Amino acid sequence: MSYGVVVPAYYGRAFIRRCLDSIFNQEEITEPLSVIVIDDGPPRHESVENLISDYPVQYYYRETNEGVFKTRLWGLDKLPQDVKYCAFLDQDDAWRPKFLTTLTSMLEERPELGFVACNVNVIESDKGLGAQHPLYDKRHPNLVLEDLKVANQLISPSQVLMRRQALNDLHFGQDNLHLPYPGADDWLLWLSILSQGYQASYTKSILVDYYDHEKGAHNDVATMAQSEAYIVVHYFPLLHFSQWDQRLYRGRIGWDHIAEGVRTKNLGKLWEGLRILLKDPQALYQARLYRLRHKRQGII
Repeated sequence: MSYGVVVPAYYGRAFIRRCLDSIFNQEEITEPLSVIVIDDGPPRHESVENLISDYPVQYYYRETNEGVFKTRLWGLDKLPQDVKYCAFLDQDDAWRPKFLTTLTSMLEERPELGFVACNVNVIESDKGLGAQHPLYDKRHPNLVLEDLKVANQLISPSQVLMRRQALNDLHFGQDNLHLPYPGADDWLLWLSILSQGYQASYTKSILVDYYDHEKGAHNDVATMAQSEAYIVVHYFPLLHFSQWDQRLYRGRIGWDHIAEGVRTKNLGKLWEGLRILLKDPQALYQARLYRLRHKRQGII
């Protein structure tokens, strides 16, 4: 058994050492560890190359910025063929020492799992060192395909360990990948793995420090919405998802807009939701039931 870790970097000089230290400080790991760091097209003077020369990693510099998702898949192709488990660790996140051992044991026990995810300690770096909290507290993800089609339940690939075989069988290739809006690329990855028939699982153990900041992709709500919508239109059919899956996703967006509009007295959000209700009341009603079921079951 061996591990492969791909670390995309882009203006990452402030974070890269902390990130790599967390990889090489993993406890009880005696198997080979292949780590690839890829600078995704920053100016040469912003590359991380001179900061990582003491680490046992493969380093690549790409002249053109192509985005984090393509960079991850490009790095995946560079990993040795005998790698059994893979991870994509973002430059500004850090694993805790038992990340690999804990998630590996889950994958070893259940061969039907394509990936496993852990809980995360969110550090709000723009608000001072004391501002941190668990990502999942009273509610948790369930990572079932039928639910993930409706809404993503994970915040980052950094919290996930994947079976290499599941990545080898993705329904799309790097050359054909086109995702003009960043943000939801990891959602596409989870959907593609599960669409092959794999399952996924979650542990409540906090094994990652996730450094939240203003430039984080999930904070750009408008672009994230565009990214998800593009995946629903263009990739749901490639993953053999149905038109009803597309409608249910849009119904969930409508219901969330209505709920947020009522809660915050935001007439713009309320109107957006009502427009979807008028267009497809059945999908919005089913999405409402989806949200109510998750609330009753403690699922996010």
